[in-house]
Amino acid sequence: MRILKNAMLLCVAAALFAGSYFILTKGPCDSPIVYHIGAFDAKFGLSRAAFVADTAEAAAIWQKVVGKPLFVYDESRGLPVNLVYDSRQATTDTSKTLSAAIDRTVASADSVKAELAALRVRYESERDAYGALVAGFQSRLAAYNDAVSRYNAEKRPSPAEYERLQSEKASLEDLRSQASSRMAAVNSLAGQVNALVDRYNSLISAANADARKVNQTAGKEFEQGDYVRDASGERIDVYEFDGQTRLVRLLAHEFGHAVGLEHDADPASIMYYLNAGSSLTPSAGDAAALRKLCGIP
Repeated sequence: MRILKNAMLLCVAAALFAGSYFILTKGPCDSPIVYHIGAFDAKFGLSRAAFVADTAEAAAIWQKVVGKPLFVYDESRGLPVNLVYDSRQATTDTSKTLSAAIDRTVASADSVKAELAALRVRYESERDAYGALVAGFQSRLAAYNDAVSRYNAEKRPSPAEYERLQSEKASLEDLRSQASSRMAAVNSLAGQVNALVDRYNSLISAANADARKVNQTAGKEFEQGDYVRDASGERIDVYEFDGQTRLVRLLAHEFGHAVGLEHDADPASIMYYLNAGSSLTPSAGDAAALRKLCGIP
């Protein structure tokens, strides 16, 4: 009986101990996650101070939701946030260069297009003037030929008519010369128009080719960064970003994973699986998930 009694007491003690253990367990939002800057690759062209400021801005995004800090920066300890330059950022840098080239090419194409529009107006005006000149020449030539036929048919042709026909012939030769010069001008303008069309098409083709290269890397899954928890511990690796806003969103996304958030189905959410948005404000889904995680109504 005594042994049984002692065993029962032991079970009670164990139960009390177990209850104490669950009470002392901390939730994911009870104390802030300490982080520091780990590996830092200067090839991103970003200063360390700017990167620290960006991490603070990203951490503040979640703090605003729950009203308390979830992340605290320390210079030498905690969760490492690594800036790792690899082929992904190299591709992004290339895309940025291509995008700038596209903008310059499109601007050049727009300039050529405006020049082409003005040149076409000149060409059409010259072409119409040439057409009118040719029509007038042909009408007068036909009348001249009829008059010459009548003159030649006369038994006693008039000297005055002869002089008039000679004068008209000279005028027609002058008109033919004018038409020839005008035709040369029209053809020259047509050549300039065609050259500008070729130039415009070449510029647009180059811009489209660069755009296809940029689009090949668009819409990727959230590969710009990772929150990793493995045998070596926890870390955040940042691989790629194309601007300060995208970097802050990326950091906020990975900080979200660090605190325990999963992906959200809303494309506008920071926790969406693609870094496709531009807002630094958590979506309703982001906020609800974090409040639930932290036990906040």
